[in-house]
Amino acid sequence: QTLRALRWPIPNRLPPGHRLWLPLADGDALAASLHLPQRMARQPLAVLVHGMTGSEEDPYLREAAVGLLRRGFPVLRLNLRGSAPSRARSTSHYHLGRSQDLAEALEVLPQALTGQGVVLAGWSLGGALVLQLLAQETTALPPILGAAAICPPLQPELAHRAIDAQPILGRALLALYRQEVLAVPARDLPEPLRQAALTATSLVEFEATVTAPRFGYPSYAVYCEMNRAAAALPRIRVPTLLLMAEDDPIVPIDSLAGIDWAACPAVVTLSIAGGGHCGFYDRAADSLSVRTIGAFFEGTAALQ
Repeated sequence: QTLRALRWPIPNRLPPGHRLWLPLADGDALAASLHLPQRMARQPLAVLVHGMTGSEEDPYLREAAVGLLRRGFPVLRLNLRGSAPSRARSTSHYHLGRSQDLAEALEVLPQALTGQGVVLAGWSLGGALVLQLLAQETTALPPILGAAAICPPLQPELAHRAIDAQPILGRALLALYRQEVLAVPARDLPEPLRQAALTATSLVEFEATVTAPRFGYPSYAVYCEMNRAAAALPRIRVPTLLLMAEDDPIVPIDSLAGIDWAACPAVVTLSIAGGGHCGFYDRAADSLSVRTIGAFFEGTAALQ
């Protein structure tokens, strides 16, 4: 499930898209691919956000784009700051607390794209960013009608430790993350932090010795606490689907423990026994996650 979602070698076929560059306030810009459905159905724009070390080309993102286009949604595949497609106009990097990048990207979208509203879907780290964005109080965004977070790291420490506990997958993700971070022509990564990035032997160590000090957090514990997506859930007022897998090797299902769901009335949680990380494949042409997200977004759009 997990390997197919993250690294499936046969990509889903998408219609030709349009490259957009969405400027950020500090001068960087996010690359995005816009795809329009064959039949315009007055549906909201679906904005899709990838996870750690990912991009618009991740299999799960392409699959979701194909499924939503088939349902009449225009689709924008957004690339985070520092990811490969955005690297040419990045001088810094994404992290768990950078939901403001999503807000700024949405703010500059033309009304011609957002006139029917927006629905958001984020996978893994992208899902955590979506949840934190929804919890912000801002009036500058286009109308957000609904959202979905697929396998988001609700409790950062649990996800980091789970990744480090994977002897093969964990090492591979750390290597990709290190490579991606160091490839950016960064203005905020001085030599001591570069050396720390080169020598970190675990994701916990990387986040503690590179990410936290780089972005002004006094410690790893503070970094995790201030960017805890679980804490954002009670502040969300937009209909939101939270899709989790009980066998996720990266985001433990225990991440749901201790959350007061009565205080999170806008969030619907769906836990699946065998989804892996961002997988949810069965015998159907579309994965369970694509079918669920599509139906959820159709429902939220119909309420408007």
